[in-house]
Amino acid sequence: MRAWVEAEAEKCVYCGFCEPLCPTLYPGGHRGYGPRGRVNIAFNIVRGGKHTGETLKSIYSCLLCGACNLVCPAKIDIVGVIRASRALGG
Repeated sequence: MRAWVEAEAEKCVYCGFCEPLCPTLYPGGHRGYGPRGRVNIAFNIVRGGKHTGETLKSIYSCLLCGACNLVCPAKIDIVGVIRASRALGG
């Protein structure tokens, strides 16, 4: 599962197409609460990086609605990455 998350996260080119559709980005207060930020956090989690209460809030505040998946030009399974990062200890 870690290898899959890492491979999916590495596809992200940080274009930001996913951000306008995310219902939690703006109420969250910073980009860590959007799909692009969560993919970065998940990548950090699978690479053994440290995470804080703030990063965990970001991962768990995702509604898993899938709107970001629909517009991602890299076809990243963002919702799957977030679910996997939760299962891996995020």
